[in-house]
Amino acid sequence: MAKEEKKRKSKSQDKDKKEKKKQKTSSKHSHKQHDKKVESPSSPVITKQTTTTTYSSFSEIVTQIYLHLAPMWAENATEGVIEQLNAFLMKYVPQFDGIVLAHSNLELLTDKGKILYDSPFCHFFVRVKFLVWKPQKGTKLVGRINLQSQDHIGLLIYGTFNASIPSKSIPSDIFEWRASETESEPIVTDNSNEDDESNEDDEDEEGQASSTKFEERSPSQYGEWVNKTTGEAIGGEDGTVEFNVVDIVEANDILTVTGSL
Repeated sequence: MAKEEKKRKSKSQDKDKKEKKKQKTSSKHSHKQHDKKVESPSSPVITKQTTTTTYSSFSEIVTQIYLHLAPMWAENATEGVIEQLNAFLMKYVPQFDGIVLAHSNLELLTDKGKILYDSPFCHFFVRVKFLVWKPQKGTKLVGRINLQSQDHIGLLIYGTFNASIPSKSIPSDIFEWRASETESEPIVTDNSNEDDESNEDDEDEEGQASSTKFEERSPSQYGEWVNKTTGEAIGGEDGTVEFNVVDIVEANDILTVTGSL
């Protein structure tokens, strides 16, 4: 009897130990699940991208983005998403390696968002198409001269993006720097009719035609780069120059292009 009682107690103790061990394992697993970080990438995740050709510096990129929407947008999620996407505009995005110009084709990938732990934000994925300006080395771009000095030529691409052609990249056997002897002033062409009698005859037609004034490109007050043979200024009358892309530098969310002639 004593032996049987002893065996019964031993089995009971073993069972209790196993149960406690199981509870500890379950508790640890539960803590691990709770402590595990939820993957919530806030940066764009590219899923598809078009190939930039040598003839274009623009790309359309379809991407999937994980967003965190504030409670204030609960009744108008689309508007809240658009506001977040607008934050990308005219900025350099490393994942795209270019500057975002526009977005379109917005699509919510889930019917419902997730609210995780004590965060009031709603988390979900969207798909969107971005128009990105991403020039490539070795391609050609066209810019308009906005500054000239003996050290470089400054240009604007599409009236927005900065470009620079350093003097070392301007062929010295073809072009030279010609310093200005006098301070230059903008050349203004006035197409107004100076004939008083003609003006009197046209009084009844006032509002249908008016004098037109426009400012033509003028040399820098310091001088300009010209062709050695012809003496013609680089860029001609309108200051438009086609150049090769040598380098692209990103700083402060913008791109600056370095080129050569």
